[in-house]
Amino acid sequence: MNTADKTIFANELKLLFFMLLISVIILFFGYLITEMFGLGMDGIIITGIIAAIINFVSYFFSKSIVLKSQHAIPMSKKDFPQYYDMVQDMCERNGIIMPELYYINSSALNAFATGRSQKDAAVVVTSGLLKKVPLDEISGVIGHELSHIVHKDILITGFIGTMVGFITIMASFMRNASIRNSSRKNSNNSNSSVLLIIGLATSILAPFIGLLIRMAVSRSREYMADATGGQICGNPQLLAKALYRISRDGSEMPMANEAVAPLYISNPLKKDIWGDLFSTHPDINDRIKRLQEMSNF
Repeated sequence: MNTADKTIFANELKLLFFMLLISVIILFFGYLITEMFGLGMDGIIITGIIAAIINFVSYFFSKSIVLKSQHAIPMSKKDFPQYYDMVQDMCERNGIIMPELYYINSSALNAFATGRSQKDAAVVVTSGLLKKVPLDEISGVIGHELSHIVHKDILITGFIGTMVGFITIMASFMRNASIRNSSRKNSNNSNSSVLLIIGLATSILAPFIGLLIRMAVSRSREYMADATGGQICGNPQLLAKALYRISRDGSEMPMANEAVAPLYISNPLKKDIWGDLFSTHPDINDRIKRLQEMSNF
């Protein structure tokens, strides 16, 4: 088994683990809600069905959900002919299936890939990237995204992005349910108080659980995508130059959120000390340094 096959197999195992983990979290939420409102076994069964549906939707429709949430617009060859031809040529040279191409109307410099596999993949770039960055440097960015597609990184990041959104919604519901339940009269005040504490604690911790899940998408995958992307485009220096431009860009992306941020080649969210500490992206200057070192060999 070569390195690429090992990476793909490891990502498929990660996906299975995350699907099981998410199911456990949802079932735990369901158990608390069932106990609070006295729904009995019916509540547990309903929660189990919801967990299965959420996993199904996240696996098969995460691409559509992500593209819609980021206001991605389908791209045809007539929209950006030179860019389209460049991507097509890179795919043909590297034996990669041509992904669907989209763009986002944003002045920011960024890009991401999504989908379950090469046959279902989409690459999205901002209009700012297409207008402000030279085409040869954009090829480095596309090489990075194609690497994610080949190694099935997008299978993990797309799924996790959707699931983090569901966890956040359920946490909000859990918090409201706990507060409402606290105002109700209950003959078993001891159990009610315990459930209230557990419910509130869970609703507060849930977003942090989502954060940990995102961080489990190792930063090393970005380094690997940079290295492989440099090879796919034919010159690591091109990606290094593109990342330098991206790092100097201060444009905001209001459509981006915590759930989809890991998909982007560079963190699209406002940066602060905590954001850097818990970011799924490595320091961009370190990424540039590594690419420049690759170019020297």
